[in-house]
Amino acid sequence: MFIPPASDPLLHFLASSLLNHGKRARAERIVSRTLLYIHALTRAPPLPILRHALITASPAVKCISQKRSGKNVVRPAALTEKQRIRAGVHAVLAASKNKSGKTVEERLAREIIAVVNGDSKAITDKELMHKQAMVNRGNALVK
Repeated sequence: MFIPPASDPLLHFLASSLLNHGKRARAERIVSRTLLYIHALTRAPPLPILRHALITASPAVKCISQKRSGKNVVRPAALTEKQRIRAGVHAVLAASKNKSGKTVEERLAREIIAVVNGDSKAITDKELMHKQAMVNRGNALVK
C-alpha cells in the first residue's frame, strides 16, 4: 500500500481543520485512519482520491452580502487557491456529519468517496453557490 509522506501539506491542513482543543495527534490519527478507510473501500491509493475530492468540492467564488444604497446586495468574489481548498475541506467535513458510520474516520471516508462519485451534499452546495454568483454577477466589482 502507498504510504503518503508525513509532511504532505494537504494532510497537515486537513488535520488542522479537524483539530479540537489542540489535540494534533488525535487529528492526525483521524486523517491516517480516513486514508486507510478510503483504501479499504476503493482498493486504490487514497491520496489522489482525497486530492480529487477536495478539488471537486471546492467552490471558485463566494457570495458577500453588502449594504449599498440602503439595501443588501449580494456580490460574488473570487477565491484564492488556499481559500478554495479551505472551503472545500469545510464543506466535506460538514457533509460528513450526516453520513452513516460509527466513527469520524469512516464517515469522512464515505463522504470523500461520495464526492468523487458525484453524489454529495458538498457538491450540491458548491453548485448552489455558483448559481447564486452567476445570478448576481452584475453586482461584481470591476477593476
